[in-house]
Amino acid sequence: MNLNTIAIAPHASGFIKVACENDPLFGEKRTINEFLITARHHGDDENRATLAMHPLHATLAKPVDGGEAKAVTEIPITLFFNKTSNALGIKYQAYSTEGNVPVCAGDGRNAKRLARAADNTPTLQDVACPGPELCALVQTCAAVCRRQVRMSVQIKGQGDPLSVFEVRSSSLNTYRALKAQLQLVEHRFAGLRHVPLKLTLWQASNVASGYQPFTLMQLALDAPDETTAMQAAKAERERLTSAGINDSIDDIQSTDSDAVEFVGAALDFGAVSEFYSADAARRPGTEAITPHSTGRSARANLANRELAGAAASAFADAVRPASATSPEAAPAAAET
Repeated sequence: MNLNTIAIAPHASGFIKVACENDPLFGEKRTINEFLITARHHGDDENRATLAMHPLHATLAKPVDGGEAKAVTEIPITLFFNKTSNALGIKYQAYSTEGNVPVCAGDGRNAKRLARAADNTPTLQDVACPGPELCALVQTCAAVCRRQVRMSVQIKGQGDPLSVFEVRSSSLNTYRALKAQLQLVEHRFAGLRHVPLKLTLWQASNVASGYQPFTLMQLALDAPDETTAMQAAKAERERLTSAGINDSIDDIQSTDSDAVEFVGAALDFGAVSEFYSADAARRPGTEAITPHSTGRSARANLANRELAGAAASAFADAVRPASATSPEAAPAAAET
């Protein structure tokens, strides 16, 4: 193991994603109008398969006048990075069918795939990325591949300036909305950092969703108007400068390298596992599917996966030893 190759990304103390529930008609998961803020560890014995709720979720869900906790539909945030290119990323990420080991990350044209070098050491190999619909690994059921959208933010009141929360989604519509808004904020406010923002939810529907609503993420100013938001951002920037704090973070940390993508994929599979399951959470506005075809597709994929079990096992055997020695591919369970 070459320790000099270990990629450094912002430390994520938790994840933010859209909540899901089971569809009683088709037995699948679907997004609902609510945020979840999770920790990095899993729940108790009854919820061992899911990540535990972060204490900030309970804080934001606290009812105003007693009673039951309210749904979290807004999260006050600031951006960790100053540039949109570092703040928001999107990749195809593939995991092996057996073991959930990250094996490939691509952009629809080029990809980095886990392989073995001539000296039998694990390495990342440059390969073409045709997307999951045409990928040989996916077609043989040796791996499952989905989009992963990532955005590093800090939640107002988190009290720790050295860590972030990662916004996670597989929705192309969410990515489009966030990128368009981030680019606008970066241009109008001379950067993203310290601009008071909030994550909010919006709903859309289309033919692919059977005209049923599905939930997406977007940004909004957490201020009465742009002038007030600019004053708040400017005041915070000046305060840090006068205190002698260097606020330039983009040059020392990034989320845009291939090695960082593999580190993130290995550490946080629990945050995206429902995107890869047979009853994956439906984002119909981003997929060429209908509610009536999704269940049949899931069953067909499961059948194909069983038929291709030998290929999946062979591929898992090939990458599992690499995952134990490669810093880019080490699963969370191997971390100490």
